Formats: sequence, structure tokens, C-alpha cells
Amino acid sequence: MVDESELAGFRRDRYFARSWALLTRDRGWIKPVLLMTVALLVPIAGILGVAGYIYEWARLTAWGVNAAPKQRGVRIGECISSGWRVFVVCFVWYAGFSIVSGILLQVPVIGDLLELVWALVSACFAVIAVVAAMRATIYQKIVPGLRVPTIWKMISHDPAGLARIVGIEILGGVLLGVITTIVLLPALFGIIPNLITMIEYLEYSSVLSSGMQARIAIQAVFSMLSSIGPTLIVLILVCSFIGTILSLVCVNAVALWMRQFNVAAWGRDEDPLPPFVSDPRDVAPQAGSWQYDVPQQPVGAASPVEPQAAPSPAPAPSEPQEPAEVPSTESHEEDVTPFDAEDPK
Repeated sequence: MVDESELAGFRRDRYFARSWALLTRDRGWIKPVLLMTVALLVPIAGILGVAGYIYEWARLTAWGVNAAPKQRGVRIGECISSGWRVFVVCFVWYAGFSIVSGILLQVPVIGDLLELVWALVSACFAVIAVVAAMRATIYQKIVPGLRVPTIWKMISHDPAGLARIVGIEILGGVLLGVITTIVLLPALFGIIPNLITMIEYLEYSSVLSSGMQARIAIQAVFSMLSSIGPTLIVLILVCSFIGTILSLVCVNAVALWMRQFNVAAWGRDEDPLPPFVSDPRDVAPQAGSWQYDVPQQPVGAASPVEPQAAPSPAPAPSEPQEPAEVPSTESHEEDVTPFDAEDPK
């Protein structure tokens, strides 16, 4: 169990428990997860929409707002736009990572060492890409997610925290693999008789006409699909459901990790990061001193503006009063970003 006080501000541990507590804090939290599971079956738009929804919820968390995923009033178009930003940022980072890795693999000594730790590096890099995508989502622009020096400064400040989140991803991947194996193995055993029959026919293919060979091959394929098809459909749905939950928890865990960078105080995306926030358990505040927690109600952060203008507050989500709605910090009546079209000023 997670106490409500543990959800306030930044804490350097229990990322999975706190992220899960935020996910399940409202009744009916399973409904948006089920809807996202079905949406993933829609090519391109469904996948982008789900990604955008996940990152926009995590954007609230990074700001310090403790809210479950929104259940009503979700702007699907805005989610798709946010998902597109996430896709572009992740694609650029993965492309750059692939190019650098390909170059290093050509170096005799470095290449051999890199192959040994490739799986771990890939898992870590996946979380790094999430950090970059989160930064782009906070600013609602692609460019902030591509500022390598700033992102590297964030990662190098607390690599141990990201390592904990990598552990969550690895355990989740292992769980998903075990479930896939358990569901798929019985179906694979069921198609063995069809495979044996097809092999026997192929042994006599020299005496059969080409038309007869094609007919036998088509019949064998359809027979195998009919026997394994229902299992594959169930497997796809189960994997989509579990994968959606893992994505929600892991991305939101990165948002909890990002609270230490005081998102509410961010200026323009090219500005340096503000002073980092410490875990309140590490610093014993004295009477009358500034408390180190990020405020629950963001007071203004970095919205990218034109270079000639003074830094202005960024798109700031507000803390919800109702479980399913995210009201504005000013009027507490209208829904605001990340799920609405415009941010409050």
C-alpha cells in the first residue's frame, strides 16, 4: 500500500508502487485500459492515440498532479497529436542510437564488449527515449525532446533512479513472455498433426501436378490457421492488455522520477534546468526554510516562447478535484490539457 503522503513531490524510490497507486486510485480505472487495448488494434491512429494518452497522463504526474488516467472528456485528436510527437522523438533517438552502435560494433575491442551488454543497454536506452519523449510532451513540441545536453544532464544526475525503472521494464517483459509461452504452447501442439500431414504430402510432391501441390499447401495453411487462429486472437488481446498496463506504469514512473527536476520552474526549452529538488527524507527542513517538495499545484513552468520574448509559464496542467475530470487551476470548471485542445494561461 502507498500512503497519500508518498505521492506528494519527489521521492527517489518505490516508483512501481506509486505509479500503480496513481493508476488505480479512481474507481473504474480498468475501463480506459480496456478501451486502449481495443484501440491498439486500429492501425496507426489507434497506436498513436494510445501513446499520446499515456504520455499526457504522465505529463500531469511530472507536474506534480496526483490523478488517475482521465475517463471522460478525453480529446482523441489531441492524444493522436501527442502520440505523433512521441513517435518522432523516439524514432530520432533510436535512429541515432543505431547509427552510433553500428559504428562502435566495427571497432574490434569495443564491438565485442558492446555485444555482451547489448540487451542491458537496449533496455536502458528505452527508458532514456521515454525521458526525451516526456520532455517533448511537457513542452508540447518535438525540439525539446531532441536537446541531448539537457536530457543527458537529467539522466546523469540520477541514473540509479532510472535503473529502478529499467528493472520494472525487465520484470514486466519477463512476465509478458511467460504468459505468451503459456498461452501459445497448447496451440502449437495442436498444429503438429497438420504439419506432419503436410510433410507427408510434400514427400510425394514429385508425382503431383503443380495445381494439386498448390491446393494441398493452401489447405494445410488454412487448416493450421483455423486451429491456431482463436488462440492467436486471445494472445494478441491479452498481450495488448498487459502491455498497456506496463506502458502506463513505466511511463508514469519516469514522470515521477522527473519531478526532481522541478518541472513547474522550467523556462524556455533551451534554458538551463532549474535547481534540482531533493527527496524530503534526505533534507531535514529547518523552521522557516523553503520546503523541497514540488508543490501539488504547479505555479508555472516552461512554455516555449519566441527567443525575443521573456520566459513565460509553460502549458501547465491543473490538479483535478474529481476523480474522472481534470479541472483548471483558475475556474475549476473546464477540463484542460493534456487532454484538451488549449492550455490555461
